[in-house]
Parts: sequence; C-alpha cells; structure tokens
Amino acid sequence: MDQQLFTVEAFSNAPEQKPSRGCVYIVTDMTEEQRDALVAREAEKNPDRWLKVTAQ
Repeated sequence: MDQQLFTVEAFSNAPEQKPSRGCVYIVTDMTEEQRDALVAREAEKNPDRWLKVTAQ
C-alpha cells in the first residue's frame, strides 16, 4: 500500500521577512512520519515559523 504524502510549505515571520509579510522558505513532499517530526521540531526550535500541510 502506498503511503500518504503531504506537501509542506514553511513560512517565517522573522523580522527580516516582515517587508514581504512572511516568506516561503521551503516546499517539500513528506511522509506522515517526516511531517510529524518536522512539525514538532519547528514548534520547539523555531516558534516564529509556521507550516502549511496539505495532503496529496
């Protein structure tokens, strides 16, 4: 069975990105495990970033 894939777009609201009202800095396809690990890591280490996760 094929694994569900997700497209993850990561945005930053860091001060250097404010003029553009946020900046997409990565768009990548991930498995569910990869997505969960990234969401947890970003929430802990980079609270100024947010992720948009879309199921494929």
